[in-house]
Parts: sequence; C-alpha cells; structure tokens
Amino acid sequence: MMADQKRFLDDVRGHRLTIELDQGVHRSLYFGRPGASAYHFRLNTWPGHLAISGDCGSYTFSRMRDMFKFFRDAGPDYTREDRINPNYWREKLESVDRRGGEAEFSAERYEQTIRSDMNLWVEQFDKPDQDRILKAAEDDDLLEACETLDQSLSKACGWKCPVTGEYPNADFWEHSSHLMQPSFRLVWCMRAIQWGIKRYDLHHQGRTQADHDRRVLKGAA
Repeated sequence: MMADQKRFLDDVRGHRLTIELDQGVHRSLYFGRPGASAYHFRLNTWPGHLAISGDCGSYTFSRMRDMFKFFRDAGPDYTREDRINPNYWREKLESVDRRGGEAEFSAERYEQTIRSDMNLWVEQFDKPDQDRILKAAEDDDLLEACETLDQSLSKACGWKCPVTGEYPNADFWEHSSHLMQPSFRLVWCMRAIQWGIKRYDLHHQGRTQADHDRRVLKGAA
C-alpha cells in the first residue's frame, strides 16, 4: 500500500498552519486541525537539515543549507501539482522513523518479477513442457508473494523445475533491492513536507489555497 496523494489530502483536510519560528533557515511550522491531533505534523529546519515529526512518523533529511529549497525543486510544475521524488529524496535521509523505516517489501513487485523470470525460463521448452512448468509454479504458489521479503526470496530460490530438476530462480535474491519500495510512512511524510512548504510559501505571498487553485485553473501559478 502506498500513501497516494488522494489519501494524503484526505488525512490533512482541515489542517491549519501555525508558524512557531521563522528566522531565515531556522523554522518551526506546525500543521494540524484545531482541537485535534490526528495526522498532525511539524516541520523544523536549521542549516543543512529538515526534520518532520508527528502522528505519521519522524524523518530527517540533509542536502543543502536551506532544505525548503531542496524540496521545492521537484520539477517545472512544482507550483501546479504535487510531485514527490521518493527514490532520490531517500538518498538524503539522515535519520529514519523507528516504526515505519524507509522501505517495505512490495508483493506486487515480487509477483511481476517472478512472472517475468518464469516466462523467460519456459521459452526454451516446447508447449507441453511449458504448460507443465507453469502449472507446477501455480500449484506451488510460486507466483504469489509471501508476507515478507525473506520468505518470498526463499520460496523463489528453492523452487525446483519439474521438467529439468534445476532451480531456475536460484539467483532470485539478486532482485532484493528492486523488491523493496519506500515505506508508507516515508512517502506520507514526503507528501507532508512538500504540502507544508507550499502552505508556508502561500502564507508569505499573502495568498490562500483558494487563490492558488484559481490561478492554476487560469493557467498561471
């Protein structure tokens, strides 16, 4: 499950910005619903760092002196649409939430990868053997992910071809990094960082979200 933009916007509906500190690159911004704590978060920056903390995790990033500038640099349409860059931004992590981590196993990626590898394997056989191999793979649940990365890798690497007796996926562990995706908490927090910076920028421009939306619809941010 990924923290998509619709889910994120539902979570922060009604959030308001409270500026607790705003002195150059030293900032403390709080976002939350008045009188409630659900999905609240705080952005803190100091030279070379940005930290997010709150209801959905805590992460610290480091790349340049003003980290707001770093997260604003998300492509030419930054002001018009939300566009996070999870894989690149992950490289700038300095500390990671102890509960959510930075990566999680993707069952979808496992299933896509094992099916692709098996399709390549059976190409060398005639049709009857192809059918036999693929049926065995289905019967053994080879093409379905397990709950964890280790369990899925073990199953794939240990599967024996019924036609040759070989282990066609013995090197499947080499896919390990590809089978991981940014964690739900990390992606949610990345969206919160970008969304929060935009609210901060609108405040300093003397504009509201409604003002911004009207300008976007007219073709100018």
